[in-house]
Amino acid sequence: FFQKTLTAVKNWFTLFGWSKGQNPISIPYSLRRDVCKVQTTSSQDKVFKQNREKDAKTLYDMLFHLSGQLLPDITSSQALVLDPIERMLQLHCQHSTLLAFLKCHGAYLPHVMPEFLLEPDDYKKWIKVQQTVLKVDEKTSETYTNKHLLILKDSVFETMSKRAWTDVLLQIYKVFVLPHVFSRSITDQLSLENVQNMPRIKSEPLSSNIYSPYERTILTWLNKHYEKNRKTVWRDCQKGGV
Repeated sequence: FFQKTLTAVKNWFTLFGWSKGQNPISIPYSLRRDVCKVQTTSSQDKVFKQNREKDAKTLYDMLFHLSGQLLPDITSSQALVLDPIERMLQLHCQHSTLLAFLKCHGAYLPHVMPEFLLEPDDYKKWIKVQQTVLKVDEKTSETYTNKHLLILKDSVFETMSKRAWTDVLLQIYKVFVLPHVFSRSITDQLSLENVQNMPRIKSEPLSSNIYSPYERTILTWLNKHYEKNRKTVWRDCQKGGV
């Protein structure tokens, strides 16, 4: 089920997530890799050239196309610093900003941590930084480490990262694409067919703390057509609703 979901998400964002036609993505690999664009800079400007193609598209390009907004303090042509640790911290900060931005628009991502969106090598750097001193005792100069740090093995991290990026894309779709869904009237839709046994889905904004009004519109549409086809395929079946 998860693999089918991932494939559907990858196909949709490949086809419709970009302003100038298709742009193939892989989850999580291309999303983690394409985090900045190549920029021509002077020798005094130390930047990390992540992408080799000048027209490489980033997650921020996709987000701007779908939402019409840029993340605070992040441009679509963001450059990364040269130092590996500083670069990792910069990316972690950018991912934190991304998650906060999505949550402010209604995304549900309490299980996704910014470090899950990093490259495996950067995740290891992040772990080392967390294991380093977070506080130094002024009298003894002793250091304190994070004893409650959750350290994921390579294979577990890859699984976690793939799931995290998939959920991020799903929530981007939820908060920026689904609002374009509209209905003439749910009542009108229901009156078109005899759906007395079909479970009703309330359309009021506060009627659910799980589904948005747009999701409920789609669920109502699915239920309507499920009920219609159920009567055609299983004439004697009494069960209704999806």
